[in-house]
Amino acid sequence: MGATLKSRLPAIAAELRPKVSVAVKTGAEMIATDAQAKVHTRSGELQNRIHVERRGGGEYAVVAGDEEAFYGHLLEGGTDIAPPYPFLAPAFEENEGEVVRLVQASLKTL
Repeated sequence: MGATLKSRLPAIAAELRPKVSVAVKTGAEMIATDAQAKVHTRSGELQNRIHVERRGGGEYAVVAGDEEAFYGHLLEGGTDIAPPYPFLAPAFEENEGEVVRLVQASLKTL
């Protein structure tokens, strides 16, 4: 009589995307909150328009601005007449390790 082995790979694969997606979204929200604290504008319009958008699957983007507050990239990178005032890149850099830890923790639960 032989032993039958059953793979857990299909179950792990089914759990993988949702768990990692939650961790990535949480990380993106942390970055967005930090970017809101770092960006300085007179009106506060840009701060109020930094948000997280789902791009599909487990992919999320931190977006700074919209049609009305469209100048986030100009503030971040500067222009010919204005120096850069980065807020997104520093927010990402300061939170990157924690986002990695969140994803790693989600993988350990599989």
